[in-house]
Amino acid sequence: MTDFRRRRYWIDIRSQGPFLLKIASVWAAGVFLLCLLLYYLADEELGRSFYSIHLRLRNTWQILLPAVLVAGGVSYLVTIGATLLLALRESHRLGGPIHKFRNLFLELGKGVFDTGFRFRNGDILFDLGESYREALRVHAGRIRELQDLGDRADRSLSEARRSLETSGLPAEEMRRIGESADALGRLRDALREFRVGPS
Repeated sequence: MTDFRRRRYWIDIRSQGPFLLKIASVWAAGVFLLCLLLYYLADEELGRSFYSIHLRLRNTWQILLPAVLVAGGVSYLVTIGATLLLALRESHRLGGPIHKFRNLFLELGKGVFDTGFRFRNGDILFDLGESYREALRVHAGRIRELQDLGDRADRSLSEARRSLETSGLPAEEMRRIGESADALGRLRDALREFRVGPS
């Protein structure tokens, strides 16, 4: 079977939009800082060069090069630093829920349907956690019903088996009833391995 790669990257505005907006605002602030520094430093350099023009002549690039280097370097470092801090903060808001989901799926693999977990309000996957909680709650209710049905069926079959033992059924029929009771007991025990918590 051939593997198709996704060629388009869709943006989920609700989850990715705030992050992209924050990154764009940091970069816009960096460009604004660059323009401000260029204006200030170029103005200073041109002013100094204007008064010392009679001592030596320099072309415009030689006059503006220090201003461009300083302004570009400062704005670049500030923008990169702010972007890294924002990326660390946002990745923490995503990494916490990912770690939580990893543990929740491990618990689900063990048959634990506990809905008592918590996410922080600022976490990126908060809505997904609530959807997962609702899915656990619904399936825990279904498993709880199956456990109750298994218990009732086991009790009914045990009572029927006791009453049929005194009626003198053939051994083959009693063996079949015993096999059914054993299979139902194993089913009930398997259902009891699921921990669904209180209803």
